[in-house]
Amino acid sequence: MNKVWTNEEKEFIKNNAGQMTDKVLSVKLSRITGRNVTLQAVRKQRQKMGISKQPGRGICAIAEPREENEPNNETVYDNA
Repeated sequence: MNKVWTNEEKEFIKNNAGQMTDKVLSVKLSRITGRNVTLQAVRKQRQKMGISKQPGRGICAIAEPREENEPNNETVYDNA
C-alpha cells in the first residue's frame, strides 16, 4: 500500500538529498518513521519534488533546474 508522505519526511529529503545518497536517505527515514522506506520510494518522491541529482554514483550534487529556453546539449540521433 502506498503511504502518503508527511511534510516532515519531505523536508528531510529536501534538506539532505545533497549530502546523502538515496540509499542512506531510505535507511535513515526507515529508522525515523518506524516503517520500511525503500530506495525506490525515496528516489521517486525526490523526483516528484523536483529534486534531481547529477548522474554518478554515491553522493551527487543537486542538479540545478534548467530554464526552458536553455539548450540541453543532448545529442539526438536520427535513425531514419
